Amino acid sequence: MIQDESAHELQEATLWDSTGHRLGLVGEVHRDKDTGRLAWLTVALGPADTRERFVPLTGARIEGTDVYVAYDHDTIKGSPDIDNAPEAGLSPEDEAKLHRYYGL
Repeated sequence: MIQDESAHELQEATLWDSTGHRLGLVGEVHRDKDTGRLAWLTVALGPADTRERFVPLTGARIEGTDVYVAYDHDTIKGSPDIDNAPEAGLSPEDEAKLHRYYGL
């Protein structure tokens, strides 16, 4: 179960989409502010697209140093732009925007 992992163990894991496409390395790990549970990972999708994309951990699984998420590359690539300082975490507005986008 993802919640059994620590945020540190997930950082720099390899992230894979729901079709088996390698997305890249996990950048940041974010917890839900209300529950403290691990909720989001970020990933930059490549050299031409360095913006960190937020990906929900809902439905994800870990196998060794790989994290498989429940969303495909195109869905993740089309996710909303979130201008986020890592130490600040997600604002309630940004988290709501991501929840709506991913249908959570």
